[in-house]
Amino acid sequence: MNSVRYGIVSLLLFCTSLAWAGSHTLGGDFTLRTTQNKEVSLSSFKGKAVLLYFGFTYCPDMCPTELLQFKQLLAMLPADKRSLVQPIFISVDPKRDTADVLEPYVGFFDKSILALTGSEQELHKVAGQYGAHFRYVPTGSSYTVDHTVNIFLIDTQGKLVRIIPYGTPTQDVLKLVTALLP
Repeated sequence: MNSVRYGIVSLLLFCTSLAWAGSHTLGGDFTLRTTQNKEVSLSSFKGKAVLLYFGFTYCPDMCPTELLQFKQLLAMLPADKRSLVQPIFISVDPKRDTADVLEPYVGFFDKSILALTGSEQELHKVAGQYGAHFRYVPTGSSYTVDHTVNIFLIDTQGKLVRIIPYGTPTQDVLKLVTALLP
């Protein structure tokens, strides 16, 4: 049931993103912080293809599935191309996703996945740049986060070139990524 709900919310958010994208250019540089509280900008990854995903560590299914896909994709790349791809997981739950939680969570999937976060305001700004959305939904004594579950593919010059819908087979994502690499 949770997967169905997330799927419906994702579809609605994706359609909203497409409508918004019709009148705005999506993407662009941003600066957020690593789990070591170091500022990192998207522009620092010029020369690499970037896979950008917005999520949170308490996500029951979509986020782990996408991070597992990042791991599989990296393993499928030839060794000489792997260093030219940077997966980034942006946590949209800074309240719970502290460095002590976020670092081991992302590292479990692959040590080369970069975890970034920021203040709620910063995160809404970056998500908005990419046509992504998230919102906090109370669940009794806690909350969950409804969020866009697409992967945003950014070329080696820092330009958003494709929004990859949730559920796209890893082999298809691999073809999209390798087409961007020298």
